[in-house]
Amino acid sequence: MKGIYIGNNKALVCPVWGGKLLVPSDDLSVAPNLIMHGVHEPELTNYLLKTIRANYTTVDIGANLGYFTVLLGYLVGPGGKVIAYEADPGSFNLLRDNVSINYLYDRITLHNKAIYSSTCKLSFYITERFRGNASINEHDEKYFKHYNDNVRRIEVPAEPLDIYLGQLKHIDLVKLDIEGGEYHAFRGMADLIKNKVIDTVVFELNRGMLKDNWFPLYHLLSDITERYGAKLFSLTTEGNLVPATLSELYQYNGYPHVVMKL
Repeated sequence: MKGIYIGNNKALVCPVWGGKLLVPSDDLSVAPNLIMHGVHEPELTNYLLKTIRANYTTVDIGANLGYFTVLLGYLVGPGGKVIAYEADPGSFNLLRDNVSINYLYDRITLHNKAIYSSTCKLSFYITERFRGNASINEHDEKYFKHYNDNVRRIEVPAEPLDIYLGQLKHIDLVKLDIEGGEYHAFRGMADLIKNKVIDTVVFELNRGMLKDNWFPLYHLLSDITERYGAKLFSLTTEGNLVPATLSELYQYNGYPHVVMKL
């Protein structure tokens, strides 16, 4: 057991890589594994531990309660940067608290916004029981067949990554986990990719959440690989890269961690 209940619907967790995290004790998605084992998404965790170095500049889109944001903060050190986006106000409050209790505000910048292909206001669907499943796409009947969940809609500000991060000359890694918003996120970082600012993007493929954007994302990723020579990889549990083609990855209805090297 890696967590202890501290009251007010919160547990304090000690991740396997160090630090400390506050997690909502009633969450059914991220919290159980964190409380029991101190780790969330071991493939990506191990990959980051192996590859992120001091002084790197990283971006965490879909930061949730801050597991990867805080991990990145420790790895990049005081000379590095972590820019984190989380659209859900409740998760953002936890994210802010977790950055605070780890004393990482000297290197982490937080934004309570969604990442999109344009600057606008978006409908955002908050999942109350499985908090890792919030999305800009409305959850359909297939979702509720798998999850006993409650969903409510709010409006959130959104912006493309190009606008805020266009001033940065180099980004070592972008981690993208936004439950179906990946197509618009990639469209919104087109200039960063074109100008070779970004080294690596780690993202999720989830057909159920991408919905009508499943094949448009395929064509967009295909264009990026052909035009810029990007290489795609999957991850082993140990965090090692396995070369993959886009066609291979799209044989499945989802793939949790795709690594794109630009």
